[in-house]
Amino acid sequence: MRRCVPWFRLMCGGTSLLRDGFDAHAAPPTGSPSFKQVVEEKIDKESKALKRIVCYPHRFMTRPVLPVPTSQILSPPFMSSLMELNVLATDLHCLSFSAPKAHWDAAVILIKGSLDETEYEAWVNPSVPGYDDRNAVAPMYGMWENCISCGTATAWVVRPQRITCSGYDEHGNQKVQALDGMRARCLMHELDHLMGKSIFHQAMGPEFVVSSVAMAQRHLWPANFPSAEAYVTIPGQFFDYVQNKTLVPPGMEWWYAQNTRQEFGSERIGH
Repeated sequence: MRRCVPWFRLMCGGTSLLRDGFDAHAAPPTGSPSFKQVVEEKIDKESKALKRIVCYPHRFMTRPVLPVPTSQILSPPFMSSLMELNVLATDLHCLSFSAPKAHWDAAVILIKGSLDETEYEAWVNPSVPGYDDRNAVAPMYGMWENCISCGTATAWVVRPQRITCSGYDEHGNQKVQALDGMRARCLMHELDHLMGKSIFHQAMGPEFVVSSVAMAQRHLWPANFPSAEAYVTIPGQFFDYVQNKTLVPPGMEWWYAQNTRQEFGSERIGH
């Protein structure tokens, strides 16, 4: 998601370096780049990567992609494209990524469950039973999602808390897994792109899509806009429709603590 999600991409150069114990004030070892040089290099790398991203409504973002023939999964062209996709997602610090965002007409998704994970999990030709069934009777999470391919827009999107996905890994092995939390949301977010959809299609209505500037001015919104649950849920949180409260996705605690000013706390609607 990003599911590439812009807030999650705040984990860029300086932030991740400080988290790993980089002392910005210490003199760099002889021959080693300074903290400033390292950060500038990472920012430059991200800037170049952004220029390669497909943005909605590019044709790759508005039509279903082609499934990958299983006989081609281990082919040199496929492996080369997959490697480039991994590099691009890494340079952009994304939690998830999909082939259409990189001008690749293929049903391929990369996901992580948290920012601590260093490797992406690859899904080729992923399939989720009941995908896009808005009448499904299942526990749901609501969340403010944004996307690197959708500019500064942020949309309130409701998705299942847990899904079962079938597909292939990067070695051509068939797999079936149950995913929950951020991993499930990231996969569903990217699956939308494989189907030619985006957060604009999954939002509950036009009032559930706002700009990043508007998100920064949430304290000026009318009460319970655009809905009670969306109003009390800040970026980076889930709203649990079963427990009727907000929560921080497991694995995102450190990011949440460092990058979020909690305005509403863990509130319950109706209390």
